[in-house]
Amino acid sequence: MRSYAAFNDEVVKRYEEWLVVQHYRPRTKQFYRRMVRTFAEYLKDKSIASVTHLDVRSYIAHLSEQGATWATAFDNLQVLRRFYDFLHLGGMVSYVAPRLVKMRDAPRKIPRTLSEFEARQFLAAAYTLREIALVEFLYGTGCRVSEVISLRVEHVDFEARTARVTGKDPRGRVLLITKRAATALRAYIGERKEGYVFQSDMPVQKLCVAKCNGHFIGQWKDYRGPGTRYVSMSKYLGSARRMSYQDAMTALQDLTKSANLVRPKNDGPLSTNAIRTTLHRIGRRSGLRRATPHMFRHSFATHLLDHGADLMVVQELLGHAFVQTTANYARVSRLRLLSTFDSCHPAGKPGRTGPQSPKEKVLRNEDDSQTSRPDQGR
Repeated sequence: MRSYAAFNDEVVKRYEEWLVVQHYRPRTKQFYRRMVRTFAEYLKDKSIASVTHLDVRSYIAHLSEQGATWATAFDNLQVLRRFYDFLHLGGMVSYVAPRLVKMRDAPRKIPRTLSEFEARQFLAAAYTLREIALVEFLYGTGCRVSEVISLRVEHVDFEARTARVTGKDPRGRVLLITKRAATALRAYIGERKEGYVFQSDMPVQKLCVAKCNGHFIGQWKDYRGPGTRYVSMSKYLGSARRMSYQDAMTALQDLTKSANLVRPKNDGPLSTNAIRTTLHRIGRRSGLRRATPHMFRHSFATHLLDHGADLMVVQELLGHAFVQTTANYARVSRLRLLSTFDSCHPAGKPGRTGPQSPKEKVLRNEDDSQTSRPDQGR
């Protein structure tokens, strides 16, 4: 039996080149590449070009049996549809087999949000200038975490309270900044005129004292070279039988007084993991549940809707391409839902217990008179 493994691998490589041509984001390209390659491995010796909708359905069933969630299985089906669209465009297949497979619609998950009280608690728990600026900017702009990472000092206009960022949309977009966020950002940036706003901070170097064969050895890094170059240093401190660990640490501190222990400042942006870790630390400090960067984006939209903002305005502030995406936050806006219910329902307003039109008043008075009239049959 002929093996098509090499052929499938070549087709997948051509698709990866097509993703580059389409200027997909790096994470999107990695996401598509991984799913298509997993499907090619599942086919083994079968040709990708001869796949039918039954093969695609068997693959989705295989993923589900392996423990994949509905969302994961649906994502795989969507990627395969785009992959076979590419093959159909190139004339390799006569029809798009994955588009003949349909999965049931799953209920949309309501985005998790912070209440306004929880948001205030979270803001109050931020201590350092960077923590305050980060939390205020996330909650005050509703931006994505990728947009926070890409934010540069030269793209922030404090007078107009705007910032130009790039993230999901490579063309970029302009954010509006609240006064509190602008003040916190100004305090954190200081006198810097360029570079990333939220820079990665290198941790303070800790001197190391190691015990080896009954001896204390001191270890440290001396940053003498240009840029981020350093020299690894080690020094014999003494016998462990003649000195304590504290004495060895004191001796090491004396040795490194003339060394350059300070790590050079890095102009790179803060990583996504560092932002998540920072928010997790502030959340534990405030006594609230763990908050993610996207939860602040959800809270930003929900609180605007709670206070009467128009849905189209919120769509523009969030940078959504489709208003249906923004409409998901309307489901979360419980305060606005209750307010609309009370103001629009005939019996919703205080002191309004029934119909108010003149005709309905007459009918209501007639009903009351008939109810109060004594029964003539008794």
